[in-house]
Amino acid sequence: MTAGRSRSRVPPQALVARAARVRLVLLDVDGVLTDGRLYYGPEGEALKVFDVRDGHGIVMLRDHVEFGVVSGRPGQASLRRLEELRVRHLVFGERDKLAGYAKLAHLGVPDDEVAYMGDDVNDVPLLRRVGLAACPADACEEARGAAHFVARSPGGRGAVRELCDLVLRAKGIASP
Repeated sequence: MTAGRSRSRVPPQALVARAARVRLVLLDVDGVLTDGRLYYGPEGEALKVFDVRDGHGIVMLRDHVEFGVVSGRPGQASLRRLEELRVRHLVFGERDKLAGYAKLAHLGVPDDEVAYMGDDVNDVPLLRRVGLAACPADACEEARGAAHFVARSPGGRGAVRELCDLVLRAKGIASP
């Protein structure tokens, strides 16, 4: 997907400029890497579904930028998938996304070089702080209003891939 086909709230050239500066991509999990639904197994364990396209986007971009998660919910299913994808910076159980973001300050990445994709009202303060704010197509109205980039795909169904593709293109990195 090109920046011109997204539902971007900023002009395409400005969106590409923001994406080109990105050195750290942060993601929410529920509603962004997943569709937000929770499944419970017979032992009470939470099960989540992750889209392979989102994962492949992370794989293509992870050698060029750092990846992290700021999530309000802890979970073994999320941790397992993020370990597979070699996402290194993990903040779980932090509903206050700015507080979670503060836990990553040691990385030394300025706000304008951070992209964050969130989908709900608790993501809005962090969306307003970073250089490239993104959300899935099915994010709440407040999150869409704070985003520079609104993916055409819903959470857990390719939205993260669209963000990764945008950053790859902006940095002039060819997809394999």
